[in-house]
Amino acid sequence: MGALAAAVLIVRCARGAATEAGYVESPSPSPPPSTSPSRDHSAFIAAVDALAAEALPRGPIAGLSIAVFEHGNAVLAKGYGYADLEAGIAATADTSYPIASVTKHFTAAAVQRLADQGRLSLDDPLSRFFPAARPRIGALTIRHLLDHTSGLTRGGPAPRTAAVSVIRRGGTARAQGADWDYSNYNFSLLGLVIEQASGRDYARYVHEELAVPLGLTATGYCEDGSALPGRTRDYQSGVRTVSPTSYWMEARFFAAGGLCSSVLDLVRWEKALEDGRVLSPAMLQAMRTPARLPDGLEADYGYGTRLGLTGRHRKLGHTGGGLSNKAVVARYPDDDVTVAVLLNTERTNAPVTATDLEEQIERLFFDLPEPSPSSASVPEPALHRYAGQYRDGSRLVRFATEGGSLTVHPGLGRRPVSRLMPGGGDLFLDAEEPSIELRFQMRDDRAHGYGRYHNGWFVGLGVRSADHPRRAELTNASENRRTAHRRWNRRSRAPRNARQGA
Repeated sequence: MGALAAAVLIVRCARGAATEAGYVESPSPSPPPSTSPSRDHSAFIAAVDALAAEALPRGPIAGLSIAVFEHGNAVLAKGYGYADLEAGIAATADTSYPIASVTKHFTAAAVQRLADQGRLSLDDPLSRFFPAARPRIGALTIRHLLDHTSGLTRGGPAPRTAAVSVIRRGGTARAQGADWDYSNYNFSLLGLVIEQASGRDYARYVHEELAVPLGLTATGYCEDGSALPGRTRDYQSGVRTVSPTSYWMEARFFAAGGLCSSVLDLVRWEKALEDGRVLSPAMLQAMRTPARLPDGLEADYGYGTRLGLTGRHRKLGHTGGGLSNKAVVARYPDDDVTVAVLLNTERTNAPVTATDLEEQIERLFFDLPEPSPSSASVPEPALHRYAGQYRDGSRLVRFATEGGSLTVHPGLGRRPVSRLMPGGGDLFLDAEEPSIELRFQMRDDRAHGYGRYHNGWFVGLGVRSADHPRRAELTNASENRRTAHRRWNRRSRAPRNARQGA
C-alpha cells in the first residue's frame, strides 16, 4: 500500500476515536483560545508523519518542515530530516528556509501597507518614482505589477540590477492590463518602489516594518547570504543523493523571491494579515480579489496572492521554488486553517514538491478523496463549446473533440496529445494526472478562456484566440503520450518555477 493510501486509511479509520493529543515540536505563536472544542488529531499527525517519512528518500530530500494550524492552535508543527545534513542538525518547525516566490506575498503586503500610510497609491505610475524611466515602463501602474497584468512577460531570475535596467531600457510585450502573465520582474520593480517610497532598502524595510513588529524571528532577506536564526543549508538532489548548493545565496530574485522564513513564521504572518496588523480590511480584501481583465476573464491571482480550491475549500497564499516547487503557505479563511510546507532540497522535475505534500495534507485534514474525473460523460456536441485555440502565456494550445473526449494539442504538427476528463460543469481534469485542472470561463455558451490549476492553485490563464494555425509550440516534442502529458503539465506543476524560478 502506498504511503498516501495508508495515511488516508489511518485518518478515516480513526475518525471519532478517543486517543491522546498529537505531539507538537514547537510552541504555537501565542494563539488565542479556541472557540470550539478541540478534536482529536493524532491519526492525522500519524498520517502526515508517514507522508514525510516516505517523501524524504523518494525526493531525495535532506529536510522539510510542516505546520498545520486550526483556529489559531497548532495541530502539527514539525521538522523531518536535516537542516544541515553534514553537521547532523535536524530540521524543526523553526528552521528558516528560502521561500522563493512566497516572498511576493510579503512584497505585495509591504506595497499595500505603504498605500495605507498614504506614501503611494496603487494607481501611481512608475514614473512617479522613476522620472527617467522609458515611457512604456514609466506608464506601468503599481496595481498592474501587483497582479501580473503589467504586460511584462520576461521569465527567469530578476535580480535588483536587472530591474534597474528594465526601468532604464525596458519595454512590455503586451499592453498594460490586457493580459495576465506571471513575471518575477513585476515584483523586483515593486521592491524598487518600496525603497523609493519608504527611504529604506528592501531588506531593511522587511526587517523593521514586518519581521520585528510581528515577531517573525526566522524571516528576512537572505539571498545576499545574510544570516538568520536556524537558516537551513540548501541542497540539490540527484537520483539517490543530495549535495549542497549555493543557488539560494546568490542575487537572483530580489523582492520577487529573496526572503527566508520558517513554517511557524508563515503561519504567524497569515494570522497577522487576518488580524489587521499589517493591512487595512479594504487592502486585505483587495489582496485576495482575483484580477479581472478588460475582456471579462478572471485570473485567480490577487495582489501577490495565489488563489485556488482544494475540493470545495477556498484557499489563498503563495507557492515558490527555483528548480522545482519547494515552498507553500495556504490559508483557508472559511475554515480558519493554515498550512505551510518548506523543503531545503529541489531538482528539475522533482518527484516530491511542496505543493504535492500540501495538497495531500489538506485532503487528509478535510477528509477529501483524491481528485478524480466525474463518472458523467459530456455529449460530444457540448464539448465543441470548449474546442478551439487559446493563448496560454506565450504559448498557443489547441483543444479538439476526439472520440467523445476533449484533447489538448500542444502546438502544431505531429505532436502527441493529452486527454481531458470531465470533472463536473466546466471543469476538466488531466486524464493522467488529475491534480491538473482546467476551469473554463464561459460567454454566450462558449468558452472564452480557462484558468489552469495545479494542486488546487491557479497557475495560468488561457485566452481564446483566432481559430487558425499559427507557429507556436508548448515545449519540445516527445515520443510518447506520458511525456506529452508531462510536457503539457510542467508549467502547471510548480507555477512555472521549473522554467522561471521563484
